[in-house]
Formats: sequence, C-alpha cells, structure tokens
Amino acid sequence: MLRRVIHCRNCDVFTQAGRRLLERELPETYKDEWTEVMAAEKEENAMGTISMVIFRIEGEWLSIRTRVFAEIIDHENIRNHSLPHRNNPILIGIINVHGEIQLCVCLKELLGMEKIAEERAGEGEKSHKRMMVVNSGSGQWVFPADEILGIHRIHPHAFENVPVTVAKAQSTYTRGIFNWEGRHVGFLDEDLLFYSLTKNIL
Repeated sequence: MLRRVIHCRNCDVFTQAGRRLLERELPETYKDEWTEVMAAEKEENAMGTISMVIFRIEGEWLSIRTRVFAEIIDHENIRNHSLPHRNNPILIGIINVHGEIQLCVCLKELLGMEKIAEERAGEGEKSHKRMMVVNSGSGQWVFPADEILGIHRIHPHAFENVPVTVAKAQSTYTRGIFNWEGRHVGFLDEDLLFYSLTKNIL
C-alpha cells in the first residue's frame, strides 16, 4: 500500500483516521478547563495593572515600565570606559553590551539624588551593583543600580501624588509614588527621562 501511495499523507486510511480524531467529541473536562482559563484572562485584563521593574539607586526605590526594560548585566562582568574631554556628570562613559557600544549614564545625577545619598549614607543599605539596560526610541541606555527587586504588577489605584518633600529634580521625572512591601517606590516617566538624557548628552 505504502509503495503505491508513496507517502502516508496520501493514504485514504490515514486520512480517515485523522478526520475521526479531529471530529471526535471534546471531553467535558476540556471545556471546563478552557472556560476557566478564558475567564481568568479577562479578569486579569480588567484589572489594568502596570508591569514594571523595581530597583534601588542609593537609598531611593524607583520603578520603570517593563516595556522599556531590556536586561540586567552583572557589574563585575563588564568594563566601563570614560570619555576624554567630556565634563558631564550625567555621562559615565561607554560600555560594551553584547558587542555593541552603548552610553552609560548616571540616573543619580539626572534625578538630583546627590544630596539624598549624602543624607542617607549612614543607613547602611547593602549594595548588589548591577547594570540595567533600557530601550528608548533612539537606542539603548545603560545605568547602574544598587539593587533590583524584579518585575512586579502594580494597579494604578496604588499610586499616590509625589510628596513635596521629594527633591524637585527627582519629582519632575516621577509620575507617582506607590508602596511595595513597606518601601516607597517612585514611578518614573520614561518618556521624559529619555528625552532629558538625549538633550543633556547627545
């Protein structure tokens, strides 16, 4: 038979068996399982949560949308090269990320966190230095972070207004504040952040 039809897909017996398999009645448990899955997906979408990466720079906890987050690089596995004749405190230097040269910047300087860092220097925050890589419309930016909590989903109802006690420069880039496991986290405006980095460096 196989010698005559050349291939199994040309065999009538094979075709009929396939049709019987596809046309069989679905078990009720299958329908119930997928009903629960579809209902759960709609419920999750209705929640309207925002996916973001939470990280720490000095004593400040910050977050940025996951959609612009690219990856985390171990600080010990990369070398940063400073640029000669560039006196810009925001620009740390250039860095090699998987064979591509990217600009490494200091968000602490851009957000005006120097004074905050000095005031909290005695608090003894443990540092696990990492490099965060983020995507913007013009390319990628790399900046150091002292600790990264990972990706979490936050509901917009959790956001509070930025308190007046927050440094002016930092509040400019902060959409709001939310509480995460006892930490006050600032939600960064990535569009304004990238615009300012481009304006100050490029």
